[in-house]
Amino acid sequence: MLEAYWHVGRHVLTYVAQILVLSAVTWFVLIAMNIVVSLLLVRASVGVQLAAQQFVYVIAVVTVLLLGGTAIFIDCQRAIVLGLTPAIGHALKLRPGETRVLRAVCIYWLIVHLVPTLVVNTSYVAVPLQLDWAPQLPVPANFAFYWAWVLATAPLVVMSLPIVLFESAPSPLAAGRQRLDGNGSRMFVAGALAFAPLAVVEIGIYLLRSAIGSFDNDPALFWLVDVVLINILQIATSFAAILVMSALVAAAYLRLSPRIESVYRVFD
Repeated sequence: MLEAYWHVGRHVLTYVAQILVLSAVTWFVLIAMNIVVSLLLVRASVGVQLAAQQFVYVIAVVTVLLLGGTAIFIDCQRAIVLGLTPAIGHALKLRPGETRVLRAVCIYWLIVHLVPTLVVNTSYVAVPLQLDWAPQLPVPANFAFYWAWVLATAPLVVMSLPIVLFESAPSPLAAGRQRLDGNGSRMFVAGALAFAPLAVVEIGIYLLRSAIGSFDNDPALFWLVDVVLINILQIATSFAAILVMSALVAAAYLRLSPRIESVYRVFD
């Protein structure tokens, strides 16, 4: 866990800039999509509008997280495994040949994040849509369920990502499980410890959002704090989690993989 943060700390200013740029891009995408939804559903019921906005929020955030998160993952992996220097611009584009990593990240998301995303967001829209069958969990329970599921399932597939990036294994998922054989529980513990500081930040953001009721008489301040600051902080926390976990996976990959010089020379 400490090794992952040490690796991130070596280029912390570059990574912070990457996260801030991607968070700002995500925020602008969300604002634009919410405006479009509001215009299209101006005559719809409040429940339908809230559900549509939540759906658009999830689609937009997941899309940008997959694209930007893949770029951050690749840049972080190459910095740690190959000793290359990351750059801010690397987080804004995928270079030729990197789409295979994006496909692997999409598979990872479907296996690890799809179920908790569906459960948590169904809980959010259960009341406005009057879904009596859906779980209606408080926000802390949603948070705990989401990350418990992610941390428990990620070791099953996460080692396939650096294998896709650096190697030519015919079956990266099988190769990743074989590479991590016997170390799944250690990866789970390391992932939980690495995520703990970010969990504290997430809880702090939730408490801040709960406390902004005092701004109700000042719409401009409410908009600035809730719509801008807190949303960007939440998005930035998600990208920070991707960065830290990327560093953790890179450190594990270096420890568990044979050093194949022909593979490394490709990126020199």
